[in-house]
Amino acid sequence: MEIRLENVSKSYDRPVLKDLNIRFESGKLYVIKGVSGCGKTTLLNIIGGVEKEYEGRMVCEPQKLRSAYIFQRSLLLSALTVRENLELIRENADAVKEQAEALGIGSLLDKLPGTISGGERQRAAIERALLREPQLLLADEPTASLDDENSRKIAERIAALKREDRIVIAATHEDYFDEYADEILQLHYGVITQVKEAAPAVPAEPCSEEKKAAFAGSSHGRLGGLTYVLKRQPGLLKPSKLLLAALFFLIILLGSALQKNVTSEAIRLYRQDRPVDLVKLQQSVIDGLDEETKNRLTIYDNYYAEDGDMTAYYLLPKELSVLGCTGSIKCGRFPEKDAEVLVNETLAGDLSGDTAHPEKCLGRSFRFCGLDLTVSGIVNNEGYRGEFRRDWYYAYGKDNEPLRTEDRHLFLAYSLLKTIGTKKENQRNAVVMASSPGLWNDEALQDRLRSREDDTLNDYLQYIHELSRQTEYYVRIAFIVLLALFAIACLYMVSVIRLELFYRRRELGYLQIFGLSRGRTRRLILLEYAVKLVGSLLLAAAAYVLLATAYALAFHGGFQLPDAAQTGSMIAALTLMYLTTVWLTSAVFLRRSIIQLIT
Repeated sequence: MEIRLENVSKSYDRPVLKDLNIRFESGKLYVIKGVSGCGKTTLLNIIGGVEKEYEGRMVCEPQKLRSAYIFQRSLLLSALTVRENLELIRENADAVKEQAEALGIGSLLDKLPGTISGGERQRAAIERALLREPQLLLADEPTASLDDENSRKIAERIAALKREDRIVIAATHEDYFDEYADEILQLHYGVITQVKEAAPAVPAEPCSEEKKAAFAGSSHGRLGGLTYVLKRQPGLLKPSKLLLAALFFLIILLGSALQKNVTSEAIRLYRQDRPVDLVKLQQSVIDGLDEETKNRLTIYDNYYAEDGDMTAYYLLPKELSVLGCTGSIKCGRFPEKDAEVLVNETLAGDLSGDTAHPEKCLGRSFRFCGLDLTVSGIVNNEGYRGEFRRDWYYAYGKDNEPLRTEDRHLFLAYSLLKTIGTKKENQRNAVVMASSPGLWNDEALQDRLRSREDDTLNDYLQYIHELSRQTEYYVRIAFIVLLALFAIACLYMVSVIRLELFYRRRELGYLQIFGLSRGRTRRLILLEYAVKLVGSLLLAAAAYVLLATAYALAFHGGFQLPDAAQTGSMIAALTLMYLTTVWLTSAVFLRRSIIQLIT
């Protein structure tokens, strides 16, 4: 195994390397000596494949060598323990532990880099390099920041890493490697001025298959990408960093819940004083129902009774009567007993004897068809032209004609009217009323009761369904607008991500030098932003729960959960847009060469 440099030159604003021809062979330690700025680092970068822009050529046999670096500083990530720094490079806990014991740092694995000495950090950096099982080991001023004692120890340890299948090259301006070197190359401002062969104090270690196998096991390290992300940025999940995305998620949750909640809340409010379990049916529909469906219905036939010029029409229980709706009764109250009745204003004026003050009849009794009845309330004349006549909840009038305000009418409990009244003959197109508990929430039963000619069972339900459809339409429009706004936010986010990656470029470059592939580096960046996105979603969910709870307490009602399918699809769309933006931006940024990232 060897590396040959043939006529290699490199210039920046001035020539750094000039027409170098050097040969490096496996099993040897090469020491490149020279003062600072003479081109040692540039030469190592070319040999290690970090610097690819140069003149001349480099020939490797085999064609591609697995390389590892040891720098002047350890470059360990300060937020991770020594063990986590090492497992980030190779997720094999056994290999990390065994190599650490061999280098005498086994007791330091669970300590942070800032709590150990410079020499110990450098030994950890040596292990990080060895975990790659390198064929080419490059050490760039590895002793420059250490004291004399530690410098000698590090030089000795690096020299001991020679192996028959490995090339070791150390660049230094000091003399600590001289006694271990197989060859010393003196570099003077881009030119090799002297090559000295020495008798090394440390022979090359044989390449044993057992030693290779010791580090070749399956990866089962404790450090996953999530641990790296959370430890590297402890403040990653601060609410201030999650607020923007959380706002988008909260709008989705509220919008979906609002759409689902409108129907249930409208029904809840309407049910307080509107007959949502009452429907109008044609006789032909009733005749065509199966027995099971008929048994679920209570049918109210059209009864009426007459006594002189007074006519009585049926009155259903308050929860099923439009006359129980707010505004239907002008004064008084809805009857609570069978013998209590509602009267219209004309009859109320006659009973009170004072047409200017018909309310004087409230509480008075009168005879009707042999019954003693008491007036509990007066029906508002506006109702004759208002909703209780329009919606056909009562088939009033002998010929299904609207009631006239000048006639004298009373409204008697259905159960009592049946005993004294006359039943109208129901033709096939006649309209009768029916009720079924929970009908408003049973769409299957509603479908069976609809006729081909008129599918409007209940005007209040019709209004609620229309309100639901309109809400769904507007929520969809709002979601489309939301997606457009999020797309704009993603375009803005591109510049934010670029800026964040720019400030992290050295870290990203060195991680690749230490063995992380470009793809894995990109996945770690993606995971970091994915964690922020999940944090934003959880923050939005917490805010939603608080708002829903406040709503329930304020309005004494429940708040529906968001529609799972709709919410899931919207969140998935936003997540895909967000992560695609991160992936493409980081991919473009990481196209830069390693030398561009670290300089």
